Amino acid sequence: MIGENVSHIRFGAGKVTAFAPPRIEIAFLDGTVKTFASPQSVGRFLRFAGAEAQARAQRDLEQAEMLARESAMVRLLEDRQRAEEAARQRRELLHDRKIAAAKRTAARSAAARKMKTGGSTP
Repeated sequence: MIGENVSHIRFGAGKVTAFAPPRIEIAFLDGTVKTFASPQSVGRFLRFAGAEAQARAQRDLEQAEMLARESAMVRLLEDRQRAEEAARQRRELLHDRKIAAAKRTAARSAAARKMKTGGSTP
């Protein structure tokens, strides 16, 4: 990629001076040197003069987009698993609280029966 001629929609013609993904550095004819995200800039702002370099950059862009989609999918699945685990824990807590309340109610009823019968249990 280094040495390839490019054109930018705003800065015009230039030449690649450094390429280390995810960055590409371009020196433009007016003397400015700019660094861009690679391969995201290709096709949007940058266009390679050579067809082979443009095709390679396009393949890199497609691969980067695919990896980004896969990463997003993994994050969604992890978020879903965390939400399901939190819901399971809430259900268990609610269940435990209901059981504790039922035991307290049973204990109160037994105590009330005991007091009513004068301390003897049937």
